[in-house]
Amino acid sequence: MRSFTKALRYQVEDTRPSIRIIDVLPPMVDTAMTSARRGHKLSPRLVADEILRGMERDRTEIRIGATQTLAPANRIHPPLAERMVRHRQRGSCASTPRINMVVKSNDGSDGLPMSLAQRTWRSWLALGLLTTSTVLPSWAQQGASVSKFEIHPSPIGLRGDVRPHQYVGVIGRAAAWLGSETGEAELWVHPLKLATDFQLDFRIPDYVEPIRGADVARTVEIRPELATITYSHATFTIRQHILAPLDDPGLLVLLDVETFRPLEVIVSFQMVFQYAWPGAFGGQYVFWNATERAFILSESLRQRNGVIGSPWASTASSHPAHALPDAPNTFVIPIDTIRAAQEFVPIGIAASIARRDSVLALYRRLIADAEQLYAEKLAHVTALLDQSTSIDTPDDQLDLAVAWSKINLDESFVCNPDLGCGLVAGWGPSGTSTRPGFGWFFGGDAAINSFAMQATGLWPQVAQGLRFLARYQRDDGKIPHEISQAAARIPWFSDFPYTYYHADTTPYWIVALWRYWRASGDHALLEELWPAVQQAHAWCLTRETDGDGIVENGPGNLGAIEIGALGEGIHQDIYLAAVWIEALRALEELAGAQGDVTRARQAAEIRAKALETLNDRYWREREGHHAFAILTSGGTNDNLTVWPATAAAFRLLEDARADRTLTKLATDSITADWGARILSTGSSLYDPMHYNNGAVWPFVTGFVIWGQYNYRRPWSAFGLIDALKQVTFDWARGRHPELLSGLYYRPLDTAVPQQFFATSMLLSPVMLGLLGWEPDAPKASARLAPQLPPHWDRVVVRNLKVGETSLDLVLTQEAGRVGVDIERSGPEIALEVRLPTPPGARDHQLDVTAMNAVGTEQVLRRPREIQVTQVFRLSGEHATLQLTWSGGLTVEPPTPDLEPGQRSAGLRVLDFRGDGGTWNLTVEGDRGRSYTVRLHGEPLGRAEGAEIVLTDHGVTTVAISFPAGAGRTTESIRLYR
Repeated sequence: MRSFTKALRYQVEDTRPSIRIIDVLPPMVDTAMTSARRGHKLSPRLVADEILRGMERDRTEIRIGATQTLAPANRIHPPLAERMVRHRQRGSCASTPRINMVVKSNDGSDGLPMSLAQRTWRSWLALGLLTTSTVLPSWAQQGASVSKFEIHPSPIGLRGDVRPHQYVGVIGRAAAWLGSETGEAELWVHPLKLATDFQLDFRIPDYVEPIRGADVARTVEIRPELATITYSHATFTIRQHILAPLDDPGLLVLLDVETFRPLEVIVSFQMVFQYAWPGAFGGQYVFWNATERAFILSESLRQRNGVIGSPWASTASSHPAHALPDAPNTFVIPIDTIRAAQEFVPIGIAASIARRDSVLALYRRLIADAEQLYAEKLAHVTALLDQSTSIDTPDDQLDLAVAWSKINLDESFVCNPDLGCGLVAGWGPSGTSTRPGFGWFFGGDAAINSFAMQATGLWPQVAQGLRFLARYQRDDGKIPHEISQAAARIPWFSDFPYTYYHADTTPYWIVALWRYWRASGDHALLEELWPAVQQAHAWCLTRETDGDGIVENGPGNLGAIEIGALGEGIHQDIYLAAVWIEALRALEELAGAQGDVTRARQAAEIRAKALETLNDRYWREREGHHAFAILTSGGTNDNLTVWPATAAAFRLLEDARADRTLTKLATDSITADWGARILSTGSSLYDPMHYNNGAVWPFVTGFVIWGQYNYRRPWSAFGLIDALKQVTFDWARGRHPELLSGLYYRPLDTAVPQQFFATSMLLSPVMLGLLGWEPDAPKASARLAPQLPPHWDRVVVRNLKVGETSLDLVLTQEAGRVGVDIERSGPEIALEVRLPTPPGARDHQLDVTAMNAVGTEQVLRRPREIQVTQVFRLSGEHATLQLTWSGGLTVEPPTPDLEPGQRSAGLRVLDFRGDGGTWNLTVEGDRGRSYTVRLHGEPLGRAEGAEIVLTDHGVTTVAISFPAGAGRTTESIRLYR
């Protein structure tokens, strides 16, 4: 009987978990049960089918026993019946020799009608079986409710009309809603993809067919803590609030329903229930649990379970047992208008690699704790925005984009129940696959994004991300390139080739740790990870075989290029070279802090050799720019690419050559109106749709911006900051796509809509370039070197962090003056301030209050600017400085207004310099077009190559007309006082 009982339990309980098989009596040896009527052996499947047909009640406990039937067949042997039918927990059953039973519920009322009970017993007697049932209370039937609570407006909320096919992501640490503005979504609880095509439809009496939710979705509001889609119809308004709890493995939908007519909400989804790529398991099935009023998603071992349902649900679709249905799973929520006026209609989504009862308990708790979960998420994002670095500029949209960038980067922090917590690369719908954008752990992306995170104070996330990657460091020291969400469930680290695919990840990790340490002063983390740093350093040295100081590419050691002809025959590329050289600088400082003098000296020596190679072998005098790569043949790949910008961002290039390369990168051959292309439009390999050979990447755009600021070219940098700002709002609201077309302003169809290295490369250039912020907590110092556009009169920066010290700054500027007002909290620091004045400026005067100067004031005169630098000791809580001058002229960076689908046609400022009363302006534009440029400072007397059209309060507007023809051209303008 034991094997029969076990099989019967699986057959019944997998299909209807509301029915629980307690035992089979009498306890016999493993003897087949036989039908009294037909005389053949009974299979567990046959018995289970009869039970499921007979049972009509929810939440029932069942006893089954072999019977000895007498003639007539509807009699039971009384002693055996007495053994089988006894009091059991809640409720009772009475037995007689004839079939004359009534099941009693807890309150004493009849649980089953007499006729139904008799039909049920006779059906099972024909099989030689008897079952008794006890009705237990249902959680859903007890009226689980979510009283309405206030959904607060967000200071950075983004609201607008619904746009089909535009991404909406609602992200928690353990779960993700990956959908669209019209309401369709994929449901993820890591490492599982639960379902796709989740959507709402509506049924009202006057309509034959349901009303598709996507057809009546009207507005969407994206908040950091929650998203809301509003469905509007003549007879109802429904607000669908979507919440991904901060830490819990589940999702919540809260429907705020207003209607004056009968209404049913139809919830449907297509079950997937599968591991994230490339993991997989089989045996999935789904069934409706009427007790919980939810679909149970499971598999044959019942080790993985999911729940999707609502305590308001009434009916649901049914599917064959033990099968993965082709049709959508659907349940219906009839709206009780009286309850709906006071309560949200909750839809809960929960999953885990855990027992079913544990997942059901989680599902119930998500619904019961809805208000608390919302409050926790709201408190988290409020603290994040309040405590991290923020800016307040004359451009409100830029301020908003910066705030959303921090929210996005916080959403990159994900906790996998098997692997731990780390930083993922991006989110997006997986479609028919199981790859949620780049929602798994990428080492290089984590390092790149950490630059922005450490600069704005998101230190706990960075620290844990660094630890996560060190945990999976290979024995030889290599840091992982990528780790799937399903890595612990498959032989990811041994059988798949992707884990350690890239060479740049390992030196990037060293740089990321170093920058985090400099910002935070967290020496304890450096101590903890120092063995991993030593191993990473050792691995990098194995990749340098030719004595030129630079690590090399090769099989399984990719750098800039993964696919395409641009990457053919590469020995080493300039991107990998730049990352490695910066890692050597990091190693020198980190080793010095650890007292490892030998390692520090070795890093310095190799870095000197590597810099020589970078600035000599990569420079192509005839082409006038740095090469992309050194080839295995000994030659160079001389294509103009964006990748030298990486070296410029780390300030590794000799000034004069850097200027020539950056000038070329500023032209439209690389820089489109909306960002930087990977490859020049002049290359024979250029393809505006190709991932590596012509698409625009916000990621590399950030390196261009950072590099332009490093080499004091703000008029070529700021327009790209403005472009990335606009990208934040033109597509997925508050998000940055992975890449865009190189020809038209729109993301590629294959682009991940929420890509974090795109997001961080707005924030990093703002912090490290525009503001010139470089903290050095171990030395209790920092540098501030702002390069504000001249049309900004005031910028407020709050919570600039260096170690335990926090600064609030107010930067002001007007013609002939710039001021810095500083509020300090925490230990005193040394602050180096570098302030630029325009070319041609004279009579500089620096005035300081409440700060002690360290050393002497330095004035660096260049054709493009005159820079005044002074180091101060911030010992008081408040200090000010003011720099004044007379004369000078500077150019306002042009910022094109982007329209989706447009081609690149904006003006580029390639150079601006001057001395005395003469200035030279070099610009690029479309032939046959006219542009205007605004110049701030001294009034102009005349212009050669342009027309002065307006002079007003220190601002001169000139018009530049380009000669007729096709394509782009460059013009040089000479300006006179």
